[in-house]
Amino acid sequence: MPSVLITRPKYEEVTHYLFYWSSVLTGEALKNGKLYKLDSEDANKKLLESYLTKQNPDIVILNGHGNEYCVTGQNGEELISTGQNSTLLKNSHVYIRACSAGKVLGKEIVQNGAKSFIGYTEPFIFYRRKKLINTPLMDDYAQPFFETSNQVGISLINGKTAQEANEDSLKLYNKVISDLLTSKSENSFLIPDLIENMKRQVCLKA
Repeated sequence: MPSVLITRPKYEEVTHYLFYWSSVLTGEALKNGKLYKLDSEDANKKLLESYLTKQNPDIVILNGHGNEYCVTGQNGEELISTGQNSTLLKNSHVYIRACSAGKVLGKEIVQNGAKSFIGYTEPFIFYRRKKLINTPLMDDYAQPFFETSNQVGISLINGKTAQEANEDSLKLYNKVISDLLTSKSENSFLIPDLIENMKRQVCLKA
C-alpha cells in the first residue's frame, strides 16, 4: 500500500477550493495507503522537508500557487524550488497542481531522481461561482476542472503508473467535454479552458 503526502494550503479563494477538492484525494489515500496530510498552517516548508526526509512517501501531491520555478504552500511560502530542495522528492511519484510548475521545476524534479512528475506547463485554470464559495464541492463551475485533475492523484494512489494516471485524467477530460457538448448544459462555456488544461498537463518520467 502506498504512502501518500498531500499538501492543502488554505488562506484565500483559490487555495480554499484546492483544499476542499483535495479532500477527495485524502479520502482515497486513507482507503488505499498511509496518508501524511499537511493542511493549512502545516503546509509549510519546514514540515514538508521533514516529512519528505523522514518518511520518503511513495506519492507526493502538492496543491497551491506556483510558477515555473516553485510551488507554494500556506500564505504563499515556497515549498519546493529549483536549485534548492527538489532532490527531496527523489524516488517519489510527484503530482503538482499549481500554475506552470511543469515548465522548469517538474523537469528538475525528475532529473534529481523522482520516479515521475505530472503537472502543468502554464497556469492551471478553473472557474467558480461566487455564491458557492462556502461550498466548493457543490460548485458546478469548478467540478469539471477538479474531477479531471483529481483523477491523476486517484489513479496514482490506486497503483497506476504515472503514464496510466495521466492517460486516465485525459480520458476523463474527453468524457467531461463530450458530455458538455452533447447536453443542454449552460456550462458549455467551460470547454475551451478544460481543453487548455489538457494541453498544459504534462507527464515526465525518469
